[in-house]
Amino acid sequence: MKKGQTGMYESRADQFPLLDQIASGILAIDRDATIVLWNHNMEQWSNRFRQQVLGKSLFELFPSTAEDIFKIGIDQVLAGGVPVIFSAQLHHHLIPCPLANGEFRAQQVTVTWLEDHQVALFSVVDQTEQIRLINQYKTSAQLLKSELDQRLKLEKKNMQLAAAIDQAGEAVVITDVDGRIEYANQSFVDQTGWQSDETDSVDYFDVLIDKSDDNFSEQLKLSIEAEEAWVGRQQVVRKSGSSFTASISIAPITNEEGDLTHHIIIQEDISQQIDLEEKMRHTQKQEALITLIGGIAHDFNNLLAGLIGQVYLASREVVGMPKTAERMKKIQTSAQDASEIVKQLLTFARQGEHFAKEFSLTSFINEFVKLAQHNVPENIKFTSDFERGAVNFRGDANQLQLSLLNIVQNAVEACKDVESPHIEITLTSFNSSEHGDLLKKYPVLRHGHFAHVLIRDNGIGMPANMLERIFDPFFSTKQLGSGLGLAMVMGCVRHHHGIIDVESKPDHGSSFHLFLPTLMPKKPASIEGDKQFGDGVNILLVDDDERVLESTKELLECMEHRVTIAYDGREACDQFNKQPDVWDILITDIVMPHMDGVAASKEMRLLRPDLPVIYATGYDQSLVTEETHKMKNTILISKPFNPDDLDRLISSLVK
Repeated sequence: MKKGQTGMYESRADQFPLLDQIASGILAIDRDATIVLWNHNMEQWSNRFRQQVLGKSLFELFPSTAEDIFKIGIDQVLAGGVPVIFSAQLHHHLIPCPLANGEFRAQQVTVTWLEDHQVALFSVVDQTEQIRLINQYKTSAQLLKSELDQRLKLEKKNMQLAAAIDQAGEAVVITDVDGRIEYANQSFVDQTGWQSDETDSVDYFDVLIDKSDDNFSEQLKLSIEAEEAWVGRQQVVRKSGSSFTASISIAPITNEEGDLTHHIIIQEDISQQIDLEEKMRHTQKQEALITLIGGIAHDFNNLLAGLIGQVYLASREVVGMPKTAERMKKIQTSAQDASEIVKQLLTFARQGEHFAKEFSLTSFINEFVKLAQHNVPENIKFTSDFERGAVNFRGDANQLQLSLLNIVQNAVEACKDVESPHIEITLTSFNSSEHGDLLKKYPVLRHGHFAHVLIRDNGIGMPANMLERIFDPFFSTKQLGSGLGLAMVMGCVRHHHGIIDVESKPDHGSSFHLFLPTLMPKKPASIEGDKQFGDGVNILLVDDDERVLESTKELLECMEHRVTIAYDGREACDQFNKQPDVWDILITDIVMPHMDGVAASKEMRLLRPDLPVIYATGYDQSLVTEETHKMKNTILISKPFNPDDLDRLISSLVK
C-alpha cells in the first residue's frame, strides 16, 4: 500500500458515520475488490479494526471469499449486476466472525452494487441467534412430546416453553404425522386468523396450503416418506380465504426409537419481501423504458429537424401557390406539435431532473394557494397576500410547487393542537430596509432582484436545537417521517440560486422565508412580416445525421449564410484547424461518433477562445446543460428548431 493510502480509505469510510449505528455489519469494496468501508459491527465481529482492513484486497484478506461459490456472485455484482444473497444455511461463513465459544457467527450477506458511489456494499446480518432458536424449537418440540405424557408433573415447564415460542416472530406449528395441528404459537394466529381453540380441528396441509401447486404436494410427500426436512416458499390460505406468501420449513420429529411422531413447521410471512422484489423489478423495467424513450426521442428529433427544415425551405419556393403554401404551413405546424410530444416524453424520461422555464411567479403563487387550500383542514384559517404587478421567474415550477406544499404541510402539522390556527402565505419584492439583519447574514441579497415568499404559521414552533437541524437529510420530528422533505426544499431553493431562512420559537409559530431571484420583464417581441436576412456569416455545421445536415445547410444558405459541413467532431476539428480565423460560429450536434460536439468545441477554442457555439441536441437538455452552461458565448437549443429562432440566435452571438 502506498504512503497515505490508508488515510484515503479512512476518509471515505468517515463519509458514512451512520453505518456505525446500525445493527448490521457493513463493508464495501471497489471494482478492484479493495475494502473501502468497514463499520463498527464488522470491527467487533471480526476482531479486526478498520485500519487493518481498509485498502486491502477482500479476496486476499479472507481467502474463503475467493472460492467459486462466493467469487462468481461477487464478480457479478462488481460488474453492475443484480444483488446477490449468501444465506447462512447454504454458504455458512463468508467472512469468519468468531464467537466467544469458538464457533462462528451464522451470516446472511447481501451484496449490492451502488452506482452512485461505485462500490459493492456488503450487508452482513447476524442470524446466529435465529438459527439457534430454530434448532432450539426442534429440540423443544421433541421434548414437548415426552412432556405431554408427563403433563401433571411438567405442566409448569411446558407453559414456560410455550410462552417462549409464542414470542417468536415466525409462526411455529407442531402437527401429528397426519398433519393435524397439535400446537401453534401466537404468530400463527396473527398470520392465519385461526384462533388457538380452533387449530386442533385444522389439518395444516389440507386447509392451509394452497391446493393449486401439485408440485409442492409431491415434493412434500417424498420428503415425509424419507423423513427429511423441506424448505421453500408456498401460498398459505388464511381463515378468511385470502392468502399470503410464506417461507416454510417443515422438519420431522422422531422418538427415541427413530419413529416419526410429529412435524415442526416454521412459517414466516414474506409478503413485504415479495413486494420489495416486485418494486425492484418494476424500477429496473422503468429504467430500461427511460433509456429507450431517450434514444427514441433523439432519433425522432433528428427526423423532425430535417422535416421542419425541408418544409420551411419548400414554403419559400411556392410563392404564388397559396393553397400549397397553406398546406406547407399546416405540415410545419403538425411537425412542431410532434416535437411537443417528444418534449413530453423527455419530461417523463427526466425522472426528477430540473426543467427550467420562465413564468410569472405572481400567477404561480396565486394558483398554488388554490391548490394548497385542499390540503389545509377547514378549522385552520388560511390567508394569502400578493404584491401587485408581475414578478418574472425562471425555474422548475413542479419542483417549486412540491417544495412549497411540503412547507405548508409542515405548517398544518404544527397547527393541529393550537387554538385559532392560522397559516399565511405572502409574496412581495425583497426590501433591504425591512431585512437589514438578513443582509448581514446573506450579503448576496444586496445584488440583483429577489422575490420574498413567506409562509408563516402560529403553530407549536421549534426550539433552537431543532431549528439548526431541520434541513439535515433524514432528520424528522414525525414518527413516520422520512426526514427528506425539508432537505428537498433546501435543494430546490439552492438549485434556483435562492435563499431560505427560518424563524421559529416554541409556542410562537414558524416563518419560512424564501428569497428567489427574479428576472426583469421582457419587452414584447415585434411582429415581423417577411424575414430579411443579413449579409450572412461563415458557419461550420456539424451533425452525424445526413438528413439534418442537408436540410439545415440549405436552410442557412437561404438566410444568406456561408456553410461548411462536417459529419462528426473529428472531421470538424480538421476543417477548423486549416483556417481557424475564417469561422464566425460553430453549430454542432452533441452526441456523435469519433468525437462529440462538446469535445470538438473545446479543441477549437484552444485556437479561438472567442468562437461562438450553438449546441443542437435531440436529447433532453437537462442531461447536458451542466456542461454547456460552464462555457461562455454558448447557447443550447433542442431539435427540431424554428428557422427564424435559429437566425436570431446566430445574430445574437455573432456581433
